Amino acid sequence: MYKIVIPIDKDEKRAMTAVEFVTELGAESGLNADPDNISVSIINVFEKFKAIDDGGNVQSKDLYDEDSFPDSVTAARDYLAEAGVAVDVERRHGDAEEEIIDFAESIDTDTIIIPGRKRSPVGKALFGSVTQHTILNTDIPVTIV
Repeated sequence: MYKIVIPIDKDEKRAMTAVEFVTELGAESGLNADPDNISVSIINVFEKFKAIDDGGNVQSKDLYDEDSFPDSVTAARDYLAEAGVAVDVERRHGDAEEEIIDFAESIDTDTIIIPGRKRSPVGKALFGSVTQHTILNTDIPVTIV
């Protein structure tokens, strides 16, 4: 089984770009994956934060619900399942940069597919912080779609 991890935030358009890429895998994709023999693990990270004001403070751990996924994750999971792809979802709390790599390594994934953000021509030379951190801090192949 060829294991793929897809980190998905709240942006449904980017989520669908990644899962459509997976369902269209073929020889031209550059990945050594048999489309009929893949599994996808979607990870969604609820970012850690702390907000303090005159009325008190709120911490992300107080709001985190491991079973509450954004609509983008649900849509991506359903799309893959309808296409016949084995899919599971994981929700974590913490720093996305660290949680994505930790999760991917813990399940011994073959690749991480990250949906990119729309950028200007100059901005395309740079990746977002999560994407860049993932590329630089893991030996797992990363594909940006």
